[in-house]
Amino acid sequence: MSAAPTATASAVRGWASISALGLVTITAYGSWFYAFGILIDPIHLDEGWSLAALGAIFAAAQFVNGIAASAGGRILDRWGGKALFGVQACGGAVMLASSWATGGPLFAALYAVGAGVIGTTGFYHVTTAAAARLSPTTAAKGITVLTAIGAFCSPIYLPLGQLLIDEVGWRGAVRVFALTAIGGALIAATVASGGATPEGRTPSARPLAALGSALRQPSVRWMLAAYFFAGAAYSSVLVFQVPVMKSTGIAAGTAATLAGLRGGCQIFGRVGLIATVARRGARTSLQVAYAAAGAGIALLLIGSVSAGIFYAVIVGIALGATSPLQAIHAQELFDPDDLGMLMGVQHTVFSIAGGLGPLAAGFLADATGGHRTGVVAMVACVGVSVALLHRSR
Repeated sequence: MSAAPTATASAVRGWASISALGLVTITAYGSWFYAFGILIDPIHLDEGWSLAALGAIFAAAQFVNGIAASAGGRILDRWGGKALFGVQACGGAVMLASSWATGGPLFAALYAVGAGVIGTTGFYHVTTAAAARLSPTTAAKGITVLTAIGAFCSPIYLPLGQLLIDEVGWRGAVRVFALTAIGGALIAATVASGGATPEGRTPSARPLAALGSALRQPSVRWMLAAYFFAGAAYSSVLVFQVPVMKSTGIAAGTAATLAGLRGGCQIFGRVGLIATVARRGARTSLQVAYAAAGAGIALLLIGSVSAGIFYAVIVGIALGATSPLQAIHAQELFDPDDLGMLMGVQHTVFSIAGGLGPLAAGFLADATGGHRTGVVAMVACVGVSVALLHRSR
């Protein structure tokens, strides 16, 4: 008689944990990964720092995020979400401190470290692994729900963040962004404290050996190469989408709204995704998403509001599908006992590329006096990802 209520209560707790993971995804990504794109121009105008220097700050945050990603996954494997998200709250505090830094080098160091720690403990490589373990019999569904919640990140942070910058300036906006990251981390630490390697199973005592074993698989190597080029393209377009649109004459508020629309459309990339994966497979579905993203990014070259709307819809849907598809495809290839750490490895590749991409785009913008060449490079990188992913069968 008590089995059904117990099962129901367990299911409710499981989905509450998935929802908390979705919330921390919104605050972790939104607080800097998405928000930095609308901070670039205000910082550039107020402080006089070059676009290349600002791209370097974002790149440094991405490098911290990427290099430490496996450590974040290892924390999840061994100690669960409470420890992981506790560390994330500390990263939010460091990012908060950066808003009072008056010198460029100090701001860059504090912001990069704080944002990087938030990323390594709150991005999809850890939240999807935690979701898969919290709902092991319905892992793909848990991941899809988590990423569907995460799709609300851009619609929240980009338009509201632009209004915030207009009202309190970029430093005040950074403070609010950091406080939301801390709040999301503390909620997740309380509600989604599980997610460690299941009882009866243990993560490898020799993580480097486990990593070596994974990298000896050709399919893993091709997958990681594809994720590298996709990471460079996606990160570049997310950082520079607003400046690119503004450079074509689109008003700042309209550009931020279109960027928010792109984020809102991500949820449509997750509608029916489970059925699509069952029918086509994660790898093929991911190739289609990459190709659509490349076509959508190319629309930025037209430079009109109508083209911006099509860009927002196409790229939003494609990127929305990409996040869960990359996680599902990677989890098909990785050892479940070390899932957190190995998902961190693929995130390391994606993040390092994501740091190099905006850095290169910033240099191209400074060198050419515009963003056109950078956009072409983004489209080319996505095309390379489609070709490389074909080899990861």
